[in-house]
Amino acid sequence: MDYRLELLDEGTFEKLVNRICQGLFGMGVISFAPGKDGGKDGKFIGRANKYPSEKDSWNGKFIVQAKHTANPIASCSDSDFKKTIDEEIKKVKTLKNIGEIDCYLVFTNRKYTGIEGDRLVKKIQDETGLENVVIIGKESLNDLYINPNRNIIREFQLDLNHIPFDFSEEEIKDIILEFHNELPKIKTILEAEVDRIRFDFDRVKIEEKNKKNQLSREYYENEILSHSLQDFEKIESFLSDTRNEEFKEQYFDIAAELRNLIQLKRTNFASFEEIFIFIFKKVSDGNKLNGKRHIFTLLHYMYYECLIGVK
Repeated sequence: MDYRLELLDEGTFEKLVNRICQGLFGMGVISFAPGKDGGKDGKFIGRANKYPSEKDSWNGKFIVQAKHTANPIASCSDSDFKKTIDEEIKKVKTLKNIGEIDCYLVFTNRKYTGIEGDRLVKKIQDETGLENVVIIGKESLNDLYINPNRNIIREFQLDLNHIPFDFSEEEIKDIILEFHNELPKIKTILEAEVDRIRFDFDRVKIEEKNKKNQLSREYYENEILSHSLQDFEKIESFLSDTRNEEFKEQYFDIAAELRNLIQLKRTNFASFEEIFIFIFKKVSDGNKLNGKRHIFTLLHYMYYECLIGVK
C-alpha cells in the first residue's frame, strides 16, 4: 500500500517518524517539541535494536530529521530539497563539533531518486565527516516501515490516506517511450482511419459501455474522441509490428493487471475518468517522460478495446 503521506501535517509526520524510530532503535527515542530544533526532530543514544540490521546495528548518538512536503510528486532531486540539505549540513557540523552526533538519519516523504539521493548522502558524509548517514524516502517508508506495522497504520489512521491501488507503471513507461520513438515511422491515412474507428465506436455501442462504467459524455467527447482517437490506428500499427513483440506482451500484461485492479478497487473512484487521471499521475509521478500525453491515449485505447472497464 502506498500511503499518501503528503496529506499529513508536518507535526504528525514528525511523530510518525519518531514512532518508526522507536521500533528501529528502542523506546529511548526522544521527540522534540515544534520550534527551532537545532537540526534535530528526534534523538537516541545507544545501540540501535535493528538498524540497519539486528546483526550489524549502528551505535552512538543518533539524530533524526523529518522533512515533510505537501507536494505528492516531490523528489530528492528537487532544488528546494537540495537547498534544505545544505542548510542541515551546517547544523550537523555544529552538532559534530560539540560531540552530539554519530549517526544521522533524514526521513522524507519525497520520492528517493537513486543517483541524486545517493549523491546527497555522500555530500553529507564528505562535508560533516560522519560515516553513518542515510536519507529514507517515501518508498522505504511505505514498504519497510509502515506496511508491515499495522499498529502504526491504526495509530496514525494511515489507511484513510492511501493510494487506491499500485501497479507496474514502469511497463507503461517503457511502452510509451518506445511508441513515442516509433511514431515518426508509422504511416497512416488519418482521415480514412479515423472514420473507420468512429464507425467501430458506434458498432460496439460505446455509449452503453460508457454508461456501465460511469464515464461521462463530456470526457468521452472532449478527451477520447477529440484528442486520443486519431492515434488509435498508430497504436494498433505499433503493436502489430513484429519488431515490437516484447512491448506487445507488456501491453497485454499491464492491461490484464489494470483490469483486475480496477475491478477490485472500482468503488474508490466516482467516475471512470478519475481512474484515467489517477493512473496518469502514477505513471508520470516525478518523471521527465517524453510523450506523457500518450499515457492517456494508451489508456483510452485499452478502454476502447475493452481490455479495461466493463464491456
